[in-house]
Amino acid sequence: MQENSIHITWYGTAAVRITAGSSQLLIDPFFPLPDSRIKIPEDSFDGCKDIIITHGHFDHIGSLRDIVRPEHRIYCTETPCRSLCKKGVSRENLRLIKVGTVLNIGDFRITAYKGSHIKLSLWDGLKAIFCKRVWNNRRGVIRKILKFTSCREKKESLCYLIEVYDKRILIMGSLAIAEGTDYPTAVDLALFPYQGSEQIFDIAKGIYERLLPKAVMLTHFDDTFPPFSTEVDTAEFEDYLKSRIKVYKLSQGSSIEI
Repeated sequence: MQENSIHITWYGTAAVRITAGSSQLLIDPFFPLPDSRIKIPEDSFDGCKDIIITHGHFDHIGSLRDIVRPEHRIYCTETPCRSLCKKGVSRENLRLIKVGTVLNIGDFRITAYKGSHIKLSLWDGLKAIFCKRVWNNRRGVIRKILKFTSCREKKESLCYLIEVYDKRILIMGSLAIAEGTDYPTAVDLALFPYQGSEQIFDIAKGIYERLLPKAVMLTHFDDTFPPFSTEVDTAEFEDYLKSRIKVYKLSQGSSIEI
């Protein structure tokens, strides 16, 4: 790694590690479910004590009980804090934050902005639950539904601006932004979680045109929590971006430097 470079690794879903010198952050670390074809090593998230959470859905916090050790610090809002306590994560590991919180962790300066979650209609939910894929993989599906529904978002999604080495990185946990919030524009890199709607291209295009980042890294387009998730085709959005800015689409466990 070059001096003063920032190393960003994507593990699948919204799980990302950012390394700058001796400073490290984990965002939404999550292991794919056992029946996913995507596999990452059990030690993927080792060596990083500070974890920031964008929101409380299962595919963002569901692996934390298996990851967290006494030395870990998890920064999150009230709803995921309650969910994690119910799942056996010690309150000693949790640090409550809210919109406007500024964290200084190593060389990182992290500002929490009000976020939003991509809109999921009742019809979207019914289609996800009663689709052919779920029916064909129905063994244990009730247990999975109970897991997913035990983790709530409750309109507490956050976006994070991470500043380090004169670079600005915008982290989104879901591809939506809150009305009336003044987000940083022209950041060096924005992470776009490309999942959650049949109109995902139009949604992503609108957010790009509002924020105008210098580069975009795609996350969350993969199939890590089957049978409810699917691999999302990102080609249309990639083609749209490539004529304008740099776009990164990584395989699980691979990295970029900026």
